[in-house]
Amino acid sequence: MTDIKMPKMNGLELLHQIKENYPGIYVVMLTSYNEFEYAREAIKYRASEYVLKNEITTEILCKILKNYKESLEKSKKTRKYEYVKEMIKEYDKNGKFPILLEPDQHIFVIAYRETERAVEGVEVYLNMFVCDIQYYYYEKDITMWICYYKMAHSVGSMFGEAMDFCNNVSTLKGINVGFSGFIDDIPVACKRARKALDIGFYETHQHIFCYSENMDCLNEIKALRKEIVSLIHKDRLGEAREALEGMLKKIEKEKVPGIDTIFSCLYDIVDAYKITKMEYAGYELCDLCDDTKTAICNCRSMTELRSCIKNFFNELEGTIILRENNYSNYVRSAILYVSNHYGAIESIADVAEYVNLNQDYFSRIFKLETGETFNSYLTNYRIEKAVELLEKTDLKIYEVGEKVGYPNLSYFSRVFKKVKGVNPFFFKN
Repeated sequence: MTDIKMPKMNGLELLHQIKENYPGIYVVMLTSYNEFEYAREAIKYRASEYVLKNEITTEILCKILKNYKESLEKSKKTRKYEYVKEMIKEYDKNGKFPILLEPDQHIFVIAYRETERAVEGVEVYLNMFVCDIQYYYYEKDITMWICYYKMAHSVGSMFGEAMDFCNNVSTLKGINVGFSGFIDDIPVACKRARKALDIGFYETHQHIFCYSENMDCLNEIKALRKEIVSLIHKDRLGEAREALEGMLKKIEKEKVPGIDTIFSCLYDIVDAYKITKMEYAGYELCDLCDDTKTAICNCRSMTELRSCIKNFFNELEGTIILRENNYSNYVRSAILYVSNHYGAIESIADVAEYVNLNQDYFSRIFKLETGETFNSYLTNYRIEKAVELLEKTDLKIYEVGEKVGYPNLSYFSRVFKKVKGVNPFFFKN
């Protein structure tokens, strides 16, 4: 509570300094002045109350205290929605962080993914070790708890207590938990907990993930992204795809944190295909790239991400071929259908029904536009996919045959040799 007219520093300047350094403090301005300029300045610097001295009564003072109490309760509930990530950005710029730590306080931070912003009590998680919890949102749908703990006799016993706490949260909520480790620096602890949570993208068999010092290799991924985009712009698409596969392997092997940054790199790569092939593939490619970026954003594991990228290339191949050859909508739809279902198609009738045409008519227009029969096209497509699987996977030959639509190994070998001139064992060896 402060007056406005004071020596050395007036109340408005004091208000400004308070809000700059401690924005959560509730400030009541008391004054004898009723001029609009003072009120406007007080509002500008976010005074919580502006009260004229000659209007102060017991009831007014009680109302001020009641308003303060309500504000305090509200701040406890809404604190969760402040984005700690934005606070850290400001901290990196000006060295000021709004969440303060007293000299005798010790903390660790946990992070977990939460899609619903439901306010909940954290008291149920408190115990003899964790004596207080402040909870915030680090970013959209990522909750962060700053946990204040009591010092134990050894680091080992404290770590055990912390793991018990994390396991309790994970079990009760049914979620993965990232653990910062013990460090009495709130911004650093928050960033560490967020990075630790990202390990869950790669490990599906555990639920508690601890930060370690060797987790930072995002710069290498960014450099690979730049190289891949350059290859795409030079139309060296085969090399670009191989480089992308290498990048995904590195991400998975190193368990690279910063999933949002990885997604951003993949968005750039997808956009590079869109820019390079837009002239041929038109709006269909735009839709494919936009849908792929949305799918990437929704991935919650490395398995899902790989599947998403594979689907993108399957559809990309069909889309580019279709546009470059200027096929009719019927033939384009059929080729896209083959690229997505080549292993399950039983006969030409399946595809004719899909494009809603009579089988004989579909067969005629397909050969007229592509220069080959549908059955020949399907066979060649399947064998090319088989070669790819034989060269790039550890699947057995009969498993490859099943995947591309030939469950009989003997028949698969005969068809393969007819198309390629050698049997599939040649490619496997």
